[in-house]
Parts: sequence; structure tokens; C-alpha cells
Amino acid sequence: MGSDIVSLDHGLIVHLPFNKDLLNYSEVQLSLGSENLQLEEVVSSKSPTSHAVRFNGINSYLTIQGHPALQLDDFAISCWIETEWSTDVVGDIVSQFDPKTRHGFGLSLITNTGVTSTAQANYRNVHFGIDQGDRAVNWVNHGRPGNAVLVKALHVSNGYLYASTFEAGPEETGHLWLYEGPHKWRDLGSSPDRSNSISSIVSFSGSLYCCTGRYNSHGSALGPAKNTNPGGRVYRVESDGEWTYCGHPGIDDAVPEDQLIEGYETGKADMCGSLTVFKGQLFVTCYYRRGVFKYEGGECWKPVGLDKRLFSFTIYQGELYALANGGEVFRYIADHEWEYCGTPIGSTQTYGAAIYQGDLYVGTWPVGDIQRYVGGKSWEPISQAGDEQEIMAMAIYNQKLYAGSLPSADVWRLDAGRLTFIANLDSTPDVTYRRVWSMAVYGGKLFAGTLPMGQVMSLEVGVNATVDYALPCGWQHLVAMRVGKRLQVYVNGQCMADVLTGNDFNLHGLELPISIGSGAHAYYNGRMYDFRIYNRDLLQDEIMSLAGAR
Repeated sequence: MGSDIVSLDHGLIVHLPFNKDLLNYSEVQLSLGSENLQLEEVVSSKSPTSHAVRFNGINSYLTIQGHPALQLDDFAISCWIETEWSTDVVGDIVSQFDPKTRHGFGLSLITNTGVTSTAQANYRNVHFGIDQGDRAVNWVNHGRPGNAVLVKALHVSNGYLYASTFEAGPEETGHLWLYEGPHKWRDLGSSPDRSNSISSIVSFSGSLYCCTGRYNSHGSALGPAKNTNPGGRVYRVESDGEWTYCGHPGIDDAVPEDQLIEGYETGKADMCGSLTVFKGQLFVTCYYRRGVFKYEGGECWKPVGLDKRLFSFTIYQGELYALANGGEVFRYIADHEWEYCGTPIGSTQTYGAAIYQGDLYVGTWPVGDIQRYVGGKSWEPISQAGDEQEIMAMAIYNQKLYAGSLPSADVWRLDAGRLTFIANLDSTPDVTYRRVWSMAVYGGKLFAGTLPMGQVMSLEVGVNATVDYALPCGWQHLVAMRVGKRLQVYVNGQCMADVLTGNDFNLHGLELPISIGSGAHAYYNGRMYDFRIYNRDLLQDEIMSLAGAR
């Protein structure tokens, strides 16, 4: 890695052991500030330390004021973090990023939650990104999985990107696909119940789960569904490729299949979606009937209330929120108990959400704007997406919030409080609606799926190294390094992401404070120990030494 130095004090410009105090122990004189941090004694034989600092995931952080020593070229970040098994949104480890100029870096554990019917596109993935106002907007077409008309879900799990689809033909069914490279999609199976869509994907208890649906394509102005087989079932995809039936949420008191009901709220359990893991439990909703259902194992799903037709779930500050037809947002209290959290102004359908800069944002119909939750029942309009009518998928990518829209299938980025047009992803002529329905971050890029072309596209802005696995709970050691034009991420001494870019992004001229525990995503929720920043790269032996300091 270009260094013969093996002393762990050489090039050390920030050293916060968090061992009984919040002081910097490097030789650089730095000005620190902190909010709502708690020093704790750690009682565990598996811990690397007897003391650590607690970040509450709501409003705690530490800042390091700008200093000439922080004008970095090559640099390395090292720290120990501990998270609980029940922490679904872990948040930002450290950042120094100017959202107006898009200059700086961030190291985060990203959970992109509330991404329309995917609900959890990314789950506890380590992302390390740098940008310097990169203006390149280069979208890559990764092809159309099968005969997809709509890419219903994109989901990252165990190093892979999965997609699920709706197909429109009378004999066609939904499929689950594995991405193997540009224009290469491996078919992992079709809807076992022969319905027209696989509507959601999630990773739960070490396995991949999918749910099926009879998607009413009339809602996308494509006419009624030609394949009328009902879906609404949940399946577990086994390691040998077999699909195991895991029940039919909401079927017990649903409107019978042979009863004809017009419109969208039919009361039938023929399409479920938005599979979401929350505090170790699996939740799902049914699109055309009311209610939320929690998985009890086997083939059993327990109704847990909310007499509303729902579109998606999101997780914010350790709480589960539901996004409803009618525009309302609700917070889960306990089984059959939900709290009304207001309706975003002017919204009659709220499809997508994202956690950005520590706040909850949602997208609306028919206003086509994003709004920020300000507590209680109040929402603040932030920005409209031009003349678009609806915000669909939303995701955090390389320190910024991106959103897809309808009816033009555009992608937008939130810049300094305003949505900036980035690109159009679907130019199908002579149709009423085009959608950017799904998003996920994979392999350092932002992926998006469309309707009606049914294509998957990707964008790279700046450079972003992503660990496309869910980081386990408990104590984990992280190293993130910029080495020339290369970004690397190590987890417990093992290199898990290594990205080479053609651009020489650096932090010169960046005078913003470094923030530990806050950034572009969510306030960090967990404990931290032995935080370090070096003005050089680290050798493999040095990384192993830091990771082995138990």
C-alpha cells in the first residue's frame, strides 16, 4: 500500500479512545464539541474495551472543527463500533461533507428503507464515499430482466443484487432475478402461484423471502391485468433454489376470490408487499385490502391492526412507520396500536420514504414533492420535482438523497433544499405513466428500475465503496481508506470493498467540521471505541493489529 511505516502513531491526526473521556489523544491540537453522548462501562468478554461512548441514534454526535491537518489526500479511518441486533437503521459513523457543493466524504451504515414495495433495498450496508462536485451523469443500462414491464423490487443481500418483476402477458408470471453483470440476469424462479408479479424481496433470519401479487396494471394506465391468477403469498427461497411456502397474509377474513369487486380496494388478499424486518420480526402489508401482518413462523401471519390500505413501511429513530393510501403516515406502538403522525400536505398517496440528515422524508401524490416530518402530526414541504405528480423510490447514495418520479420516470437529487433533475430513465412513447419504482445501492452505484420499459439502470457519482452484506450486530472493527484513486473498506481486518476510480477526489479546501455520529443518513445508534483518522494509508499488518486489539 505504499508505506514502510508500521508505527500506529505515525500520521495519526485524530485519536479518540473514548476510554472514560471524549478527548483527542493525537499530537494535533483539535477543537472538539459534543452533544448528548454518554460514556459507559462495557461488561462483556467479547468487547475490545472496558469503556465506550454511547450514541443515541436521535441527536448525539461529536464534532471536530476544521484544521489544516484535516486537508487530506490519502487517509484512513479506523474505529470499533457496537450495534444491537434490534437496530435496523444504524446510521452515520463519520462525515465531512458540504451538501451544497457535494464535496467531502462519508462513512455510514446504510439502511435504505421505505423504497416503495421493496421497503428495504439496503440493510445495514457499510458505504464509504467521496465526492468533489462530480458533474458526470453517466447512466448504464443493465438490461431488462426477462419480459419485465415493471421492476417491482431491487434488493441487496449477501453480496448480490436481486430484482423482482411484473410481466403483463396473459400466461406470464412474476420472476425473481439475480444480477450477474450488464444485461445478464439469472432467473431464480417464477411466482409459484402463477400470479403476475413478485412484489417484494427481503432478507430475514439468513434467508431470502419474496411475496407475490396480482398487480392491477390499470393503476399504471396499462389496462387491466391479463393474468388474473391471485397472488398474496410469501415464500422463502432456499439455498438449493427451492421455494418454501410461508403462508398467505390476510387470507382468513379477506373478500372471497369469486366475489367481483370494482376498484383498487377490493378487500382481497391477492397481493402483498413491502416485506420489512423490524427489530428481528418480519412485517408485510396487502395492497388491495387493509391491515398489517406480522410473521409468526411456519405459515402463520398475525394481524396487528391499522385499518388502512398501505403502500410501504419505513424505520425512523427505532420506530416502524406505515405509509398509507390517503396519504397518512402512522407509527407502530404495539400489536393493534398505531399512532397517527399526520398527512403530508396535499398528499393522497404516500409511496416512498428515506432517512436523510437525521430526518424522515416522504414523497407524495399528486403534488409530486418531498416533505420532511417535523414531529407530532406536522410535515414541512421541501421541494417539488418540476411538473412531476408523484415521488416513487427514494434512496441515500454517496451522501445525497435521490428520488424517482411519475409520470416521466425521472430521477432527481435533493441539492441545498431543492430537487435537481438528473436524468430521464424511461422514454417509452404513447403511454400515460412512466415510473422509477425501485432503487438500491450496489457495487458503489445507484441502481433504479422502471415502468413500462422494465429496465434496470445504474448511476455512479463521485466514488463509493460499498460492502453489500448486512453488518452483523455486536462489536465490529471498520477501516475505510482513500489510497490515491482507490477506496477500500475493511471489516474485522478483511478487505470487503475495493474500488478504483479514474478521478482524483480529495478533501482540499474543505473547511467544514468533521462530524462523528451524524451525516447524510441517520444519527448513529450504538457504541463506539478507539476512533482514529490517519493522514496516510495503513498497511495490512497495521489494520490487523487495530482489528485484533481485543
